[in-house]
Amino acid sequence: MTDYERALRALEVDWPATPALRLELSPRPRRRLIVAVALVAAVAAAFAVPQSRSAILDFFHLGGVTVVRVDTLPPAQERPLAAGLGQPVRDADAERTIGAPFLPVRHGQLYERDGFVSTVLRGPMLLSEVGSEYLIKKFATGALEPVTVAPGVPGFWLASEPHVVFFGDSSPRLAGNVLVWVRNGVTFRLEGSDLDEKTALRLARSILGTAGA
Repeated sequence: MTDYERALRALEVDWPATPALRLELSPRPRRRLIVAVALVAAVAAAFAVPQSRSAILDFFHLGGVTVVRVDTLPPAQERPLAAGLGQPVRDADAERTIGAPFLPVRHGQLYERDGFVSTVLRGPMLLSEVGSEYLIKKFATGALEPVTVAPGVPGFWLASEPHVVFFGDSSPRLAGNVLVWVRNGVTFRLEGSDLDEKTALRLARSILGTAGA
């Protein structure tokens, strides 16, 4: 048994019961199974590094984002927001990927990678949209603040402390302040190192307001 396996066994985590698996899976359950495996693998990878072995405090899940709150962050590099966003795509391609039109209606170049569609806004800020069957994994040491972006649109604000984010199979990186919200099965993630909560909420509401444009 490896050190990180011992560390994981020592954690007091209320894991859900293992579901019975069938040989035939529909496309949506299969994606969710892959997502679950990816999350477990990410947790195991985090604890495989000595300096990141620490207790998992809790999990938080909203739409396509899962946050794992830990005492110590796993290793990650600080990279530009535009790094590793994937291949340039058109609006029609983005809509097929996330299952809905990319918002806002007016935007810069769109990029797609592993089911995530992103664009860089002035600030700079990174806006990413993803269908909820996909997963953005975050490791954080700070607390999350639940917010209501609009009536019936839940979200959370994560700031003050740096956190580590995994987009699909891309390498982990240090992330800045982030607002996450979900509407109609699409998860929105707005990030900027100088982004404050008031500005983030104002931008999010503006983005949602373009849905009827």
